[in-house]
Amino acid sequence: MSNRYKWRDNPNILARLIDANNLNTWKAQEVVLKPNEACAFIVDGRIGDILTEKVVSNIAGGFNRFIGDMVGVTAKDRRLLFAMTGPADISIPFSGNLPNGSKVNGFANIRVQLRNEDIPKLLNMFANSAPILDRKRLAEVLHNELMMRVINPSLAECSSEAMLRSSQFQDKFEMRAELELRPTLSTLGFTILKAFMTSNQTDNERIAQLQSELAAATNTEGAHAEALMERIAIREAATLRRIECEVTIAKAKAAGEVSVELESELKELRKQEAQWEAELKRDEGRANLRMKESSHKTEQAMALFEQVQANKRERIAQQMDHQNQRMDKQNELQMKMMEMAANNDALTPEVMQEFLKQQTAQKAVDGPGGETQASDKPDTELNCPSCSKPVMAGWKACPFCGVVL
Repeated sequence: MSNRYKWRDNPNILARLIDANNLNTWKAQEVVLKPNEACAFIVDGRIGDILTEKVVSNIAGGFNRFIGDMVGVTAKDRRLLFAMTGPADISIPFSGNLPNGSKVNGFANIRVQLRNEDIPKLLNMFANSAPILDRKRLAEVLHNELMMRVINPSLAECSSEAMLRSSQFQDKFEMRAELELRPTLSTLGFTILKAFMTSNQTDNERIAQLQSELAAATNTEGAHAEALMERIAIREAATLRRIECEVTIAKAKAAGEVSVELESELKELRKQEAQWEAELKRDEGRANLRMKESSHKTEQAMALFEQVQANKRERIAQQMDHQNQRMDKQNELQMKMMEMAANNDALTPEVMQEFLKQQTAQKAVDGPGGETQASDKPDTELNCPSCSKPVMAGWKACPFCGVVL
């Protein structure tokens, strides 16, 4: 009964060299080779057959092989070289700079394939390293040469980030990688199928992206602001229209109410106006009546005043005539007395002086119109307390304004 052997327990393993002498088991072991797997036998330093798509039995172990080793009929050195013959992608990290100073980081992807006839060349790899070859180990082998011969020259010819992303740059990179790496890969038994480079965003690209994002955010915010302003304007217009309609309705209602109130007030005013007009007519009638009465009283007073003045003038004239007659008689008497004194030689200065003293005393007693002054006392002129016109002391009413005195 055989035991199945697995030479590849990790998907990253590309090839493995196994020393069959180290597989000492009582059970015979076999291995199944898939279509993308191959196995080369190395017996006593010579490369034997290369098998693929087969079930290889008795690769090691078993009772028969143990007996053969005991009697010395088997080979002294038996090795098995397993390899993956399908395409494998190798990602090699790199870091470089563009001519403008921008730093570029990324990966160089190299797609290689190990052909059946080239499997024995893997012994060149295992001669100075561990008997296992995986993707990481192959990337370490190719890293320095890839950087110096392919990546750095390609980046030196790239003038900008836009050119770094162009298809022309990828084509040049692939041709340069195939040209520069072919000797090394062929020495290891690999055939290069394709090469391309993937790079991360550079600083300038990040800045451009940030600026673009900021511009987009600004434009988006501006669009949102414009949309918001438009919505606000629509709401404002609707609100203003609603307020205008409400104000118009309120004005109409108020106008109707005011019209009713104005009509009511107008009726009241007309009623009051009629009342005032009646009162005015009444007051005008009373004023006219008072004016007529006042005018009649004034006419009566003026008539009385004229009569009194006429009587006064007549009395004064009579008094003046009486005084003049008395003065004439007195003067005539005095003249006769002076003539008698002169005829009797008695007209001395002392007599003349005494005569003048008596004449002066008589004039002082009579005055410029003694009786007249006595008669004028009851008729002293006064002023009306209402209109300040001159009135006589004996009057009962003012002839000018009709006020009772």
